[in-house]
Amino acid sequence: MRKIFQQIGMVFILVLTAGCAPNRSAITPTLVPTPVTVEKPVYTVERGLVEQVVQLTGRVSPKVQQDLYFRADGFVKEVLVQNGDWVTKDTVLARLDEPERYQADVASAELAYEQAKIKLEQTKMDAPIQAAQAKITLLEAQIALDKARNDRAAMQYPRVTDGLKLEQLRGDVAAALSSLNDAQQAFDDVADKPEGDPYRQMILQSLLDARQAYNRAVINLNWAEGKGTQADLDLADAKVALAQANYEKALAEAEFWNEDGGLTEIRLAELVLQDAETRLALATKTLGSIELVAPINGQVLSLSIVPGSQVRAFQAVITLADPAELVLMSIPAVKDLNKLAVGMQAVVRLSSQQGQEYTATISNIPLDLTSASELSSGNNAVQVTLNEQADVLQLGDAATILIKVDARQDVLWLPPAAIRSFQGQDFVFVESGGVQRRVNVVLGLKANDRVEIVSGLEEGQQVVGQ
Repeated sequence: MRKIFQQIGMVFILVLTAGCAPNRSAITPTLVPTPVTVEKPVYTVERGLVEQVVQLTGRVSPKVQQDLYFRADGFVKEVLVQNGDWVTKDTVLARLDEPERYQADVASAELAYEQAKIKLEQTKMDAPIQAAQAKITLLEAQIALDKARNDRAAMQYPRVTDGLKLEQLRGDVAAALSSLNDAQQAFDDVADKPEGDPYRQMILQSLLDARQAYNRAVINLNWAEGKGTQADLDLADAKVALAQANYEKALAEAEFWNEDGGLTEIRLAELVLQDAETRLALATKTLGSIELVAPINGQVLSLSIVPGSQVRAFQAVITLADPAELVLMSIPAVKDLNKLAVGMQAVVRLSSQQGQEYTATISNIPLDLTSASELSSGNNAVQVTLNEQADVLQLGDAATILIKVDARQDVLWLPPAAIRSFQGQDFVFVESGGVQRRVNVVLGLKANDRVEIVSGLEEGQQVVGQ
């Protein structure tokens, strides 16, 4: 008791001292906050159905729809359609500048192609004729060679052995020489006259006739005696050589047609045709790069160019579609795309039909795509078709598409918030008797609101969430 009174006295003295201290403010005691305990959620391991559902957002679009683009950079020269126009396949929708030059190239390539086709057909028909003609040419060359050889050999032997005939021929040469000398003398006398003088022209003609008669007489005599001038011999040798060359050429040609049968000529014509076809395809492709042609029958849904617009290659400028048949189009993430398959059933909710759900089927999915960039085109979208009541679809309407891709019946499950992971290991904290202990688990199918527990837990256990 005495100790208690001493403590009270000490407190009283301290209070008096603090109250008497001049110009000193009162000390405010520091408040220590009371710790607030956050209750962590507790989950019970349950048994039931785990469904994995892929949710897509889509839009009502024509089933047949294509984005069109030029294959070359340039400026638009003309646009031949408007929004809403109906066009038929192969209709030219727009052109870039300078199409005339490319059109001329195509026309030239088409002409060359047709000519090559005709040449090939002609070559096939001409092959038998060429072979027969080669045989005839060979026979003619053989005859010409034999004649040239005989003519050359005959120049070394006398052809006339009758002495009187030879004397007559020698007399003809002498007479012709005398006439030639007289004609030459007569011309020398009038050579100074003008070239247009009639008398001079007459004398000149007489000289030419006399010279020709003399040459003919000499040739006849040489032929009869079996001899000729060196020039005659050289000429005969040249004729033999020429005939020999022609024969060898004809022989090679005949052997070629006999062994080949014209196949080489036909093959060459085929190569020319192939080259012409390649050039035509290239010219057509080049023309196609500056012309935008409708690939299908359909309606112009969007148009983003006017004359003078600058465009880049492969930049979509026109959307063409057939709105007669509408479907739902969706571009999923790659991870979701890998779970989908044609024929899967879906539930569709349309923004224009609040509170209504429609059954549908995946009718088409893009193949062999591995990245989001490859899914950027509407041509690569997943197509979903309503099983019935397709008339409720309105072009451009938004939709939510739910597709059940997997399910597990009668399995243990927990919500995702109950499961933790560290360095690749999944685990939970099981609470029992106020004590928490870590338990590793193996997970199975994962849905948005529940995850299958393959092993590590039992039904009814309590798990502390995060």
